[in-house]
This record gives sequence, structure tokens and C-alpha cells, in this order.
Amino acid sequence: VVVECVHPVFQHFHVIGICIRWKGWYGTELEPRCVVPPQEMEDMRDLGRKARSVLDKHGLTYVLGFGSLWGALRIGDILPWDIDIDLLVMVDRGENMNQLVSELQKDLMDRGIEVHYRDWIGIIQCYSAKYHSQLDISIWCDYYGTGTMHRCTGMEPWVLWLHHRRKYAFPATLVAPPLPTLPFINGSWPVPHGGIELQKVHYPDDWWIVFKPRGC
Repeated sequence: VVVECVHPVFQHFHVIGICIRWKGWYGTELEPRCVVPPQEMEDMRDLGRKARSVLDKHGLTYVLGFGSLWGALRIGDILPWDIDIDLLVMVDRGENMNQLVSELQKDLMDRGIEVHYRDWIGIIQCYSAKYHSQLDISIWCDYYGTGTMHRCTGMEPWVLWLHHRRKYAFPATLVAPPLPTLPFINGSWPVPHGGIELQKVHYPDDWWIVFKPRGC
């Protein structure tokens, strides 16, 4: 029995019978919280700083995305109710994706981060040791050389290609270096060009609405 279908901003879903039911807060089993406790929020910031140091070591181009980009745009930090950090990494379409993922995983683990590569969605999920804070790294490239960025790892973008192109693919000009920066986690972090333009792609039906956990 499907008890409730909540807004698709929560991203991840599973199918029960013939109905799609959105699963929890941000696709997790976590209960939504209006404010993440300070010690957990600082743990998430520390995870972000460690992951950023790995990306910088590899000389990669990256930007804040999804909820983290909303945080930078609205308050210059992680949103009080957010449960993870989202980083979008841009690479050349000729990059050896498997090698890159392996190298990033190794360097992240060397910094004491628990790492899981999700083959289906092609995302490197990072977790802190203390509070199990989460950070997601997705890898994007102009795969077809048409000026459109696609997620270049995992099976989902290819199996569900129509959904991916409608909801995720975006103009390469939005992430072309040099990139602007915004305050985030006590520093300046790279963000896409155009302010909210990338959010209009990823949240086409409701980018102008501020979504909070229920009851907040």
C-alpha cells in the first residue's frame, strides 16, 4: 500500500506495484529535521573540506550542485536541514572514467573517508567516520561533443536516458572555466555561471520554491 507520495524534489524513488512512491527525506530512511545539530553540521563541513582537497589535488574542475548550490546561493553555507553535500565534477569525454573513479576513491579513503561507488547511479558517495555525514561526487562530461553535459559514469544515465536528458543534462557553458565562486563552508567555492540557471535545469517545475522538511 502506498501511504504517501511526496514532492519529486526528494530525487530518489522506488516502485511499489504500479505506483511510484518517493522514499523518505532526500531518498534516505532519515527523519527530516528542521535544523541539523551543530556538531553534525561541522562534521559535514569537514567532510566537504577533505573531499575538496582531493579534487584540487587532481586538478579537477568542479562546482556545487543541487541542494548545496541552493545553500551557497541563499545563505552562503549548507542549508540548515540539508543532509549531504553535492559536488559536480567536470571532465573531458576522453577521460578514463574507471581509472579516475578508482584514484578518487583511494585518495578519499586515505583521508579517513568511507567511500562507496554506486554503480547504477555512477556516484561516489563519501561518509565521515564520526557522524556518517554524506557527500556525493558525480562526474559529468560533454559526452557527445554537442555542448551538453551528461553524467558520464553509472548505468542510469544510459538506461534511463530520456529521463536523464530532461532532468539532469545541462549546457556546458554553465560550467566552463573560469568559474565564479560563492561563500560556502567558511570559504569560496566554485559555482556554475548564471546563478540559478543550473537549478532551473535540475528543478524545472519548481525552482522558485523553497522546499523545507515538513513542519519547518
